[in-house]
Amino acid sequence: MPQELKDHLTATEVGVLWKQYMGATMATCAFDYFSAKSRDTEIQQVIDYARQVTREKKGRIEAIMRSDNYPLPVGFTENDVDTQAQPLYSDRFALSYVRAMARFALTTYGLSLTTSLREDVRKHFHASISEVKEIDERAAQVEKTKGLSLREPYISSPEKAEFVQDGSFLGGFFAEKRPLSVVEIANILMGSHHNTTVSAFLMGFAQTAGSKELREFFLRCKQITQKQAAVLSDMLTSNDLPAPMSFGSEVTASTVAPFSDKLMLQHTTLILQAGLSYYGMALGLMARVDLTASYVRLMTEMIQVLEDAQMLMIRHKWLEQPPLAEDRRALVLR
Repeated sequence: MPQELKDHLTATEVGVLWKQYMGATMATCAFDYFSAKSRDTEIQQVIDYARQVTREKKGRIEAIMRSDNYPLPVGFTENDVDTQAQPLYSDRFALSYVRAMARFALTTYGLSLTTSLREDVRKHFHASISEVKEIDERAAQVEKTKGLSLREPYISSPEKAEFVQDGSFLGGFFAEKRPLSVVEIANILMGSHHNTTVSAFLMGFAQTAGSKELREFFLRCKQITQKQAAVLSDMLTSNDLPAPMSFGSEVTASTVAPFSDKLMLQHTTLILQAGLSYYGMALGLMARVDLTASYVRLMTEMIQVLEDAQMLMIRHKWLEQPPLAEDRRALVLR
């Protein structure tokens, strides 16, 4: 392979860097706002660290993409955030938001690393993973010391390793259902934690968006994520396991928007995509067929609302287009 092609960014590398850059510009706006409104020194320190490393990450991406003459996305700027706006969320919610963003980043950066070839890109993702691990560690420690950690269920330790003996382990729609496995519990909890955080975040968007159309759309999204959180919580409580608590009380009564409508709609798309990715991962790990069917229904509903969000962005001319492959047919038929 010619040296110039070896040194050129692959389409996959451009794709993951482009997406990460968009997310970094959006997260920076959120961290700027949460830091400005924070009244808790320890929580603010976590937010400020997340803000710092996000800016450093953004700078690394800029250098890599410019080295290959790729245009940078517009993304989001200080014009998309009002740090002087009234507090919309509590410090407790802000800390949960930081952990939710770190959790999603950890699930995507590892894949981005393994699909990248160029040395500077791989170094960048190694650094990104280390940074987001540190963000999560700091946030988790503050949650623990302040007694804000979410309740996690425990089960009794089995006496020995066991093997499945028959097909009843897979269950059925009308058959008696076995207890949840620890693998199923872990994935249900991940989706439930995400939805409870997202539901509160969207409630803030619904209260403050400038456009009535968007306020109604954010309310619809909030109701869907709240309903899906209840579905997942029921899977746990029906097995006498605790479900995550709502963050609804962590949203203030403010109607002053801290973010632009464009940022709120883009952020809604991102967090719904994150939820969909968690569902997809869980779907492949669920053994009980009734759980599988429930996840298919949740995913179908989420895909529909995601399509509606993207159509809204297109209509408002807010959806940035990532670099496209060459249209060979158009080149031939010019």
